Amino acid sequence: MVYIGIDLGITHSCVSVIENGKPIAIHHDDGKTIVPSVVAYGNEILVGNDALSSNIELSNVLYDSKRLIGWEFLHSLPYAETRQLWTFKVDTRDKCVGYVLNKGAPNERFLKPEEVSAEILKYLKVRAEKYLNKKVTGVVVTVPALFQENQKAATKKAIELAGLELKQLLHEPNAAAIAYNEKKKLGNSKLLVFDFGGGTLDVSILRMIGNNVDVKAVAGDIHLGMYYSFKQK
Repeated sequence: MVYIGIDLGITHSCVSVIENGKPIAIHHDDGKTIVPSVVAYGNEILVGNDALSSNIELSNVLYDSKRLIGWEFLHSLPYAETRQLWTFKVDTRDKCVGYVLNKGAPNERFLKPEEVSAEILKYLKVRAEKYLNKKVTGVVVTVPALFQENQKAATKKAIELAGLELKQLLHEPNAAAIAYNEKKKLGNSKLLVFDFGGGTLDVSILRMIGNNVDVKAVAGDIHLGMYYSFKQK
């Protein structure tokens, strides 16, 4: 069995494997270890840079699935007032915030955020399998420390839709603390982890006891980050 680790980010995502006891981030075709968390829906589904460079109608180029995932109503979103910045269409249907493809057209389609996230996970799974020349079965996925239970549940659904077996959901600051402690061999220690990501800010105070993480305090801003900027083709 082969397991991978995925940082499913708001703006970019990354997949890694353990080789000779060390984590290795897998490079993509552009030579980078990160891929834009963007999915375009046209005659085919495109992910990452292919989605960004496509000629698909702009409103069908979807991003920010991690911001939307797990929410029941648009008005409940902490950043609902900034919806005008999005280039895609959103709606609430059956107590789920999601995307509307081809709005008003006969082929209109509603997509849940976990379905979009699943396409990113599938893409990363394929990249890992190509790199390893092996079938990938399980995954560890990181999530923000401030994620609520419904957001975690929807993320788990995305992982299932991607055909992966979830081994663990790991808070992003915890993952950083474990990696730093492994590299620096700090032993038992207290750490402050400042995670200024592409879409959220998490600040955590953690206590390391061996390889175990004891979370003492968490704060942050789930809206502090950057937005993609698209130009109409």
